[in-house]
Formats: sequence, structure tokens, C-alpha cells
Amino acid sequence: MIEACVKNNFVGVENSRLYSQTYYGTKNLVQNFIDEVEASIKFLIGTRQLDPETKRLLFKHVHANYGRTALCLSGGAGFAYYHLGVVRALLDANQLPDVITGTSGGALIAALVATRTNDELKQLLVPALSERINACREPATVWLPRWWRTGARFDSVEWAARCSWWTRGSLTFREAYERTGRILNVSCVPADPHSPTILCNYLTSPDCVIWSAVLASAAVPGIINPVVLMMKAWDGTLAPYSFGHKWKDGSLRTDIPIKALNTHFNVNFTIVSQVNPHINLFFFSSRGSVGHPVTHRKGRGWRGGYLMSAVENLLKLDMNKWLRFIRHAELLPRPLGQDWSQLWLQEFSGNVTIWPKSVPSDFWHILSDPDAPRLARMIHEGRQSAFPKLKFIANRLKVERLVEQGRRDTRPWVRRGSIQTIMSDDDLRSLLGDAGHNGGGKHATTPEPVDEFGSAPEKTG
Repeated sequence: MIEACVKNNFVGVENSRLYSQTYYGTKNLVQNFIDEVEASIKFLIGTRQLDPETKRLLFKHVHANYGRTALCLSGGAGFAYYHLGVVRALLDANQLPDVITGTSGGALIAALVATRTNDELKQLLVPALSERINACREPATVWLPRWWRTGARFDSVEWAARCSWWTRGSLTFREAYERTGRILNVSCVPADPHSPTILCNYLTSPDCVIWSAVLASAAVPGIINPVVLMMKAWDGTLAPYSFGHKWKDGSLRTDIPIKALNTHFNVNFTIVSQVNPHINLFFFSSRGSVGHPVTHRKGRGWRGGYLMSAVENLLKLDMNKWLRFIRHAELLPRPLGQDWSQLWLQEFSGNVTIWPKSVPSDFWHILSDPDAPRLARMIHEGRQSAFPKLKFIANRLKVERLVEQGRRDTRPWVRRGSIQTIMSDDDLRSLLGDAGHNGGGKHATTPEPVDEFGSAPEKTG
């Protein structure tokens, strides 16, 4: 029964409409089903009536059917700091998924989260973090001549230096995974319009340096010129990645890389924190959303009335239709050599979509650094927007984490966040054998520790 019932959206229990009728929670029948599944999985984990091999196969199949949950942080320039509040709300509720992806401004926040432990994040996600946000503090007398000379407002080398604190120095995707157990994903788009996009993570680009991927994902034409991804060699030196090809903003094509996440990590459930300003302007939930029901007709009505909602849907669908036609007919101009139609024609939502409430002044400060009071407001709004979604997320993660616990208990040799989770036993034996024969030769290096400010501590003595 467990193998038959524990599946992604089994009989529609993960339909967001079930959580859109009340301000918190769902129907008693759905909640009772989830609680019963939780109790059944706990029983299977502790029972001795099944042999270990049967348990291992059972939890393996259940994990494949149920999938994983990912937190997706959208782009949005200065709006991306609303993500800090969303992450803080999930962290305080112990509902922060292990798989995290970010694009453009969201990549910076995702890198901060994936390279820190929970205790470190609780100390960092406060208004005082504004002291570390210094990417846009140059006056117009500095950036305007640069933009005239190079076509970009910001200098990528300076941004790389400022970004290093957020990524704990030159940490790679694999090193971040081994340190925290979180799987960081960053979307990057090649400068060549005919090349495929890449989702950088510890599987596709394990030795890629995180700050270079974050910089590439934020390289919007006119803001930052395309940059080269960097990789860390065995001796700690940095070298160009992917033959020195240049990359740019991932939100130009894949703001929310749902398909790639499913391919690499079996992600079937996405929590999207969406702050893109050009999307927020057009978002309208006519039938309510998770934790925000329609107030009339006991939640079964239409927000604003049926007629107004129908007109709104008609206008949005008609605009989408003509945008697709113009793109396929190649009638759109390509300023800065970029097809901008994908900014509106992508998938911008997930199973749970969190829309932090912005204010008009955010558009004026879209390319400026927030001070402490403004960052405090953004963190507060991000937390407030996430609170109504927590019950939906908790119901999903309680089952998912129990399945993960069952897998760990039936495979005791696998340690979370260790190299053994990405290498087979034969590979490890071969590696250890080579190291023994070489006597710990020049390839056996130990990385230097990195302090909270992203730099190696000074050596004494």
C-alpha cells in the first residue's frame, strides 16, 4: 500500500486548490491521509518484519516515485532581496529544502544559503546584512563613463571580488555540497544564441567556482558583459571552464529550470519565490492561491467577480498569444543581440509560488543597494508572504524526509554530504589505493579553511 500511495500528487492531494480554500491548512480528509502516510512510513522504518534488502528496495522505489522538493529563487535585480525573507521563514519553520536553485539576483541568495549551515544563516539573515551588500554603490560619475566605453554599467572583476564573501571565497559546487549537504544550482545562458543553457551544480560542473557562476547568471546585457566561468584545479589555482566560453543571465531563457532539476535530482515539487518585476505586474490569482482564498462564496468564487476575472484572463492569454506569434515570425528586434521574448514566455510559477509584496519605490531602487531599514522591510515582507504556504510545504516535506531517512537507514554506508554519495565503492578503493602507492603525492592536497568572510585565515608559527 505504501508503494502505491506514496507518489507525487497521489489522487490529487498536492493540488494547490485544496490549500486555497482557507488561510492555513487544507481539508481534514487530506490532512488525515498525510498523517496516516507519515505514521505508516515510520512503522516501516522501525519494523523488523522486513529484511534489510526488502526495505532498501522499497524505499528506493518510493523515493523515485515521490521525488524531491526544490526551492527556486527567481531573478529580479534589487527585488531579489525579498528572497532573504522567504528563506528565513522556511528556515525558522525547518522547511528549507536541500535542493536550491537561483537565477540572476536569486543566484546570489541561493549561493549564500547553500554555502552556510542553518546556524550560520540564522545569524546572517538579519537587516545588518545590508552592510555586506555593496554591489551598486558606485556614483554615476564612475559607472556612466564605463557604460559608454564598454556597454556595461558594472565591472565584472569588481563584482567578482564583492561576490566572494557571499560564496565563501572560491568555493566550488562540490565543496559547498560536502560542507552543508545542500545542492546548489545556478542557471547560465551561453553568449552564443544557438548553444544550450547549463544548470551548474555538483554533478554537471563540480569544480566550477560558485562566484563565477553567480556572476554569469547575473550578466544581463547592458548591465554586465558576458563572463567566463572559472574552475578550481587540484592545486587550488583557477582556470577557465568550458574552453573559455562566455555566459550570461540565466533568466533570459530559464528563470525556473524545472525540467533540468527533474532530470538531475528527480525534483517533482517546486517552491518558487517569484520577484521578477515584469511578472509581478501581471500576476493576478483569480481563483485564489495557497493561503489566500477568495473571500466571497466560501472560497469558491472569483476574485474581483467573474466578469472582471474573465476579462483579465482574456487580456493575458491574448497578449501571450501575440507574443508567441511575433517570436515565431521573428518580427521582434534584437537589442544588444538578445531575443527578449522569453522574458514573458517562460514558466514562472511552481507547485507553490510565493509572491512577496513589493512597493513602487522598489522600481526606483532596482539597481541600488538597500540600507538596513529597507532590507528589514524586504525581509519582513518575504517572511509574511511565505507564512500562508508553510502548511502545504510541511505536509510535502514530512513525507519526503521520512523517505530519505528510510533510504539512509537501509544504506548506512552513505553519509549525507560526503564524497561517498557521488562515488561508487570501486572508485573509492581505486582512489585510496593510488594515494597509498603515491604516499600522498602532490595530488593529495588539503584545502585551506575559509572563515566567515570568505578568506583563508593567516598562518602562524
